[in-house]
Amino acid sequence: MGASNPAAGRYYRPELDVVRFVAFLLVFLNHTLPTDDDVRVLKLMGSFAPAFYAFAGACRYGLSLFFTLSAFLICELLLREREAAGTVHITQFYIRRILRIWPLYYFGLTLGVVVALLPGGQHGDLAKIGWFAIFLGAWQIARHGAVNNPMNPLWSISVEEQFYLFAPWLAKHLNRKSLYGFCVLLILFSNVYLAHLCAVSAPSHRVWFDAFVQFECFAGGILLCLVLRGRLPRVAPWQRPVLLLCAGCCWFFSVYSLHARFDLTENPGSWLLIGGYALAALGSVLVLVAFLGVNPKFLPGWAIYLGRISFGLYVYHDFAIYITNRLRIGALLFNTIPNYPVRVCLNAGLTLGLPMGLTFAAAALSYRYFETPFLKMKKRHAVIESQPIAGAN
Repeated sequence: MGASNPAAGRYYRPELDVVRFVAFLLVFLNHTLPTDDDVRVLKLMGSFAPAFYAFAGACRYGLSLFFTLSAFLICELLLREREAAGTVHITQFYIRRILRIWPLYYFGLTLGVVVALLPGGQHGDLAKIGWFAIFLGAWQIARHGAVNNPMNPLWSISVEEQFYLFAPWLAKHLNRKSLYGFCVLLILFSNVYLAHLCAVSAPSHRVWFDAFVQFECFAGGILLCLVLRGRLPRVAPWQRPVLLLCAGCCWFFSVYSLHARFDLTENPGSWLLIGGYALAALGSVLVLVAFLGVNPKFLPGWAIYLGRISFGLYVYHDFAIYITNRLRIGALLFNTIPNYPVRVCLNAGLTLGLPMGLTFAAAALSYRYFETPFLKMKKRHAVIESQPIAGAN
């Protein structure tokens, strides 16, 4: 391991912003690419269609990457705070999390309420959004299925908030050896719980949206933090793409071979699911190792910026997809362009490009005019400074 030599009272790694953007991009692709039988994919790709569906399905592990990164960074900052201040200030931690998460989160829920009340919306979603408001969105979806509303991706914030319930207390009261033990127990618990879900033939949504299943990724992030001990991994430049390739293979084979993403109630069985979710967590850790320590001069400035506004990208992207679908541009293309391959390619470009552009614009405006005041307040409560505020003096 090599020392990171951070400035006293400060821990900021711009490469982690790039990881945030990569994680968002994967989630976006998972929500826009077809993940099951689609006549266009079958016609254009033929026998390669199953591999394409597996790739699209594996993109959902961008969310696993978010969870792993969050656990790594929170653990790193809390342990540095304990070392610098002699303790972890629990109240300050929760103030920082509230100022970072709650304003945009509740604004996203408000937009979801507006969509539910618009013509074509579903008033029944309002009660479900209520569960999101008290951070039980993951519980709601795991038991009753996804909400047909563009605020649906915010279920993951419920999982994050549950992690925050115990993270600062662990960092304050447990030494490193005890933290290792806690992570091992957490992984064991997640896998035993997965085996239980298989035993009761739980449907796909019951598995993926369950916080207990996702806690394995949090354990992976904490373990990486503990292993590195505040240093950077010694990774040669040629090894970084190899690690990323290995991470991609973990995610791909989790879906393609182990069927961790399965249809409806066709549960693949305990060992396949346990292996599939283990590969999801392992792939996420490998991505972090591949990026940590990259020289900032090799990182695109636009990717760092988009990583800084990635929370907004995540909150707004499904609303942008919803708007694009309501415009029915794809149907218009199918009626006006006779050449099938050209028509499909243009449709795919608009299906990806238009909501992506809308998402970038909404997140940039939100970050500048809505989130920044709260981020400045959050900064006053920081013991170890982390991510700088984009565009702030």
